[in-house]
Amino acid sequence: MAKNRKRRTLTFLVLGTVCLLGILSEYPVILVEQFIFDKGYYGFSITESITHWIFMCVLWGLLGLVLFYISARVYGFNFMKKKRRPTVKGLRASVLFIADGTILKHLVFGGWKPLLDFRSSGWFQFIFQYIYYLFETGLILIMIIFMQEACERILKTQKIKIKNVPWGGIILSLTWGLIHFATESNPAAALCYTLIALLIGAEYLASNKNAYITYILSALIFLI
Repeated sequence: MAKNRKRRTLTFLVLGTVCLLGILSEYPVILVEQFIFDKGYYGFSITESITHWIFMCVLWGLLGLVLFYISARVYGFNFMKKKRRPTVKGLRASVLFIADGTILKHLVFGGWKPLLDFRSSGWFQFIFQYIYYLFETGLILIMIIFMQEACERILKTQKIKIKNVPWGGIILSLTWGLIHFATESNPAAALCYTLIALLIGAEYLASNKNAYITYILSALIFLI
């Protein structure tokens, strides 16, 4: 019995790591695209940028489906079925997290980011860019769910009683978040994404681990 629990814990850790690597795979993809297009990422044309976003949406979408299938069918962990109802207090906290993320982005980017993106890219490019954000949010959430489950099971196995710690968000922040300091020219923007990773992890717990609510609210952080 104990061996099965350890295996299950290791499984969620592996699934979460694969998901994280899937999120980070965008960076080597960009390196390949820069070599093919013979220019820097921020110098991509509209067609090249849209090609990149479509490719990442397909890659992340397929990876998310495969990981969900493995989790639900093979290991019986269907996080989409667990429609837990958040408390009123939890919903208030979730709304607060969205407000914090929105205000933070407004301060860092010097205005409402969707409007700034629309002005700089136009409606056609804007649509594909924000569809890309929706797919990215989905994979980020799946990674947080797996890592949160793995960490909580590890603590339970070790009989360590620590509750309400957004482990998934912390791991995302220390990986995907911190990498932005190397990829973003603006350190404030990198810090913004690092903190947003923590907010999404905290939001998942605040919504009582409801994947539907967390996805909608997390998407809003990116979209507004």
